[in-house]
Amino acid sequence: MPGFELERLEVNPGRGSMVSGNGELLVPGGVSVGMVGHYQHLPLVLRNGENRAEMLRSRASAVLAGSYGVLPWLEVGAILPVVLWQKGGDLGFVGLKPAASQGLGTPVLQARLGLLARRDEHPVDLALDLAAGLPVGSAEALARDAGMRFRARATVGTQLGWLHPTLDAGVLLRSRDPLATPAASDQTLEVRMGASVATVGKGLRGELALRGAFAADSRQPSVELLAGGHLPLSNELELFAWGGPGFGATPGTPIVRVLMGVSFRTEPPPRMERLPEPVPHFRLEEHQPPRQEPPRDGAMPVPTRELLPSEPLPSEPLPSARAERPAP
Repeated sequence: MPGFELERLEVNPGRGSMVSGNGELLVPGGVSVGMVGHYQHLPLVLRNGENRAEMLRSRASAVLAGSYGVLPWLEVGAILPVVLWQKGGDLGFVGLKPAASQGLGTPVLQARLGLLARRDEHPVDLALDLAAGLPVGSAEALARDAGMRFRARATVGTQLGWLHPTLDAGVLLRSRDPLATPAASDQTLEVRMGASVATVGKGLRGELALRGAFAADSRQPSVELLAGGHLPLSNELELFAWGGPGFGATPGTPIVRVLMGVSFRTEPPPRMERLPEPVPHFRLEEHQPPRQEPPRDGAMPVPTRELLPSEPLPSEPLPSARAERPAP
C-alpha cells in the first residue's frame, strides 16, 4: 500500500494546551517546549463490505513541539513527531504488506501571527497560524505524504469568568489519500474545526475539546472528543493528560486516544514603557523672584515716615537708685 500521513491530531506548540491553542502569543523572548506521548487503538481499519482488515491495531507515538516569541505579533514554532511502535493484524489474505513498526513523522514549521490581543485591551485573542509539513518522514510507517502539506488556521479565544472558551477553523492542503477513490488531482483540501473550553486558575485545571475534520476525499468526517487535565508543578513546568473516543471510519481516526506529557514555558517579565521625551529638569533660579536693583546714586533706602510711630511714646521718670530717709 502506498504511504501517506495517517496522523490527524494537530499539536499546539505555543500558549494554550497541547491539543488546542487559545489565540494568545508568547511575549518576545518567551519559550515554550512540550513533549507528548499518545496511544491510539485501531487508527486504520480497511473495510470492503462485510470484510474487515485491521491495518493498524495499536500505535504509540511521541511528539516534540516548541515555540519562540519573536515580536509582539509574531511567534515561530516547530513540531517533530516520531512513531515509536505500531502493529496491525494479519493482512496476508488481502495481499498487503504490514506497515513498518517505527519511523519519523512529518516535521512541521509554523508561524503564528497575532491579530488581536486582550493584553492590548482588545475583547478577544485572535491569531492566524501558517504551517508547512515537510515530506521527509517514513512512508513505510504511514507517517509521510507524497508531497508538501500546507495549513492555515485562525484561533479566537477569550475569558468568561473562570472559563476560557476557544474556537478555531482552518484548511489543510495535502496529498490525496491513496485509499480514496481516484481523482484527476493529486491534491485535496481538508477543513478542520475545533472548539474547547478550559478552566483557569493556579491549581489543577480541566479542559474539554472537540475536534473535527472534513476532507474532500472522504465520505464521512473524522471527529474526536477529548477531555484532559493540567497539573502545574511550578510556574514553568506542567503535567497534562488527555483521553477520549473517536467517531468515524476515516483513516487516522482511532476508536480511543490517550495522551500524556509535560510542557515547559518561560517568558520574560513585561518591560517598563519608556516616555518618548525625557522629563524636563526644573532649575531653581527660574522660580526665584527677580532681584531688586540698588538706586543709581548709590544711596541706600531708608524707612519712610509712614513706617515710624505717629506719636512719641510717653516718658516715665526713672526710679531712684536708693530710697531717701524721711525728714525728722
